[in-house]
Amino acid sequence: MQVFDYDYAPTSQLILNRRVWVNVSHEGQSDVEFLREEELICALHVSSRSYKPVLCYQISDRGRELVRHISRREKSVVDNFAHLRGSRELLKIAWDGDSYWLQSSSGYRRKSTVTETEDVSYVSSAYIPQCLRYGGRPTISNAHRAHESGIAACDNIRDHDLDQIITLNSVSVIVAEYIPFGANQMVQLNNNVGANELIQGGLVSPVIDDDAAGMTVDLSPELTSVELLDYTLTNHLNLEASINFAESPGVVQVETFGISLNAEGTCFYGMQIEAAMEKIKDQISLDHLARILVDVQQDSSAIVDSLLTQYQRNLLNLIYTGDAPNRNKVNLLIANEITPHFSSPPLIPLYRTFSRACGF
Repeated sequence: MQVFDYDYAPTSQLILNRRVWVNVSHEGQSDVEFLREEELICALHVSSRSYKPVLCYQISDRGRELVRHISRREKSVVDNFAHLRGSRELLKIAWDGDSYWLQSSSGYRRKSTVTETEDVSYVSSAYIPQCLRYGGRPTISNAHRAHESGIAACDNIRDHDLDQIITLNSVSVIVAEYIPFGANQMVQLNNNVGANELIQGGLVSPVIDDDAAGMTVDLSPELTSVELLDYTLTNHLNLEASINFAESPGVVQVETFGISLNAEGTCFYGMQIEAAMEKIKDQISLDHLARILVDVQQDSSAIVDSLLTQYQRNLLNLIYTGDAPNRNKVNLLIANEITPHFSSPPLIPLYRTFSRACGF
């Protein structure tokens, strides 16, 4: 943060019926709640046109009295951020459907970075719980490549002084969602990935070939390699997917996760975190996990969409009002140990810390 020394993490928010990742400071939220508790600001609950709750804030008379005692130097730090440089023209917030902008009445505009998610270097292996497996080979471990994250140890996090209070050891991540499926769709899915062929799996892409009778097709090199683990023709499919999407300069991501799909529509995407930045296996920071979870949510949507039928894509677009690629999912973190240990855990700080990691 430029004014307040707050940590922040990406959180999934619904803005005008669109799911957007927004960098939110839970410490800042805690301070706002403290101001409300002390009756320094007032809160008003209203509803948006999409019938979602909206919370509005206004400074109270008691708060105005307190502001008079704040020094001019402390006020100037906030004023420089909230006003157009060199003037007293207040910058207002505007949403254009994709990003937030800070703009003035004189025509000045500056794009906000609040919706820009950050990347960290990490190495992962595919993970599917044993209760979802029905035979087949085990998933392949990338533990031997854990050093690649440490060698790079690069991220594009703008806050270079993260307060890493709680860490997890031996972390597994599962992201779950519901997708309309059925026995017929499962048969089609198994055929799409070549489950009944001699050579199963291969590279997949969400690109639609508009000239199927032609001799060539132009594709981006950002493809996904999938390998079958086990399947039943009408009931389920377990895959191992290796992601080859482009990342920010200097960021190294060895991203492999397991995909478990079944005819009831429950879909699981799992990975074992082998390393995050310079930490191998243990002492994984929740701040880094929060950004890894965003990566998994976004990439899993891109991968599974390339495997679905057009009918399923149409249903998802209907359910999520045309914003299916950004649909929300459920996050689950599994760890062998949480450090530091608490004899009597402070529940509220722990809740805020884990909600930041899981994107609540």
